[in-house]
Amino acid sequence: MLPPPPSIVTLRDAGILAGERRAWQPTDVLWRVHRTTGSHVLPWNGLRTFGPILRFDHHPRPRDEHPDYGIWYGASSPRGALAEAFQSARVIDRHYGDPYLTGVRCLRPLRLLDVSGIDGGAWATRVGGNHALDSAAHGRTQHWARNIHRAHADLDGLMYRGRFAGSVCIALVERVEDAFPVRPELSLPLTHPALAGPIDTAGRQLGYVIT
Repeated sequence: MLPPPPSIVTLRDAGILAGERRAWQPTDVLWRVHRTTGSHVLPWNGLRTFGPILRFDHHPRPRDEHPDYGIWYGASSPRGALAEAFQSARVIDRHYGDPYLTGVRCLRPLRLLDVSGIDGGAWATRVGGNHALDSAAHGRTQHWARNIHRAHADLDGLMYRGRFAGSVCIALVERVEDAFPVRPELSLPLTHPALAGPIDTAGRQLGYVIT
């Protein structure tokens, strides 16, 4: 079970050790699956200011529009992005909402806190928590995200292990807006023939149905 987070002051005093911080380099692509039609659609580089909703949303309560807070979720691989985007029904729907797969190379290194020990650090344990940050109830992990965001003003976001693909995922906050390029590295609809093979492979590996 994941305990409540330490106070903002306690987290700030604990600091972040070298092995707990990750610099996501501009040579590394971030992948995102996003709808392009329907309600509440954001552009590929748009940060969601309405929240909190998902795991590491750091928006204040209550759930509402918070213009000063934005969140953007990505993955280190296309399979990871597909796994997270279609986790609810475990169906990769290539048509509803006209979803796109977009790859992004940021303009500068991203300053990330590794909350899952992916690179060997033990930040979560050291500050009094544990690696259930990857899987605990969203209300609890959002509380952690709020305190981390306010304790460490130099962070662009969090690096964690996706629950469904087991690969690296990233939650970026509004401080990263200056790091997005004008154009993505790649952006294709999931119905594009070039994605048929990768999507079929991902669906088979994940056990997801493809429609």
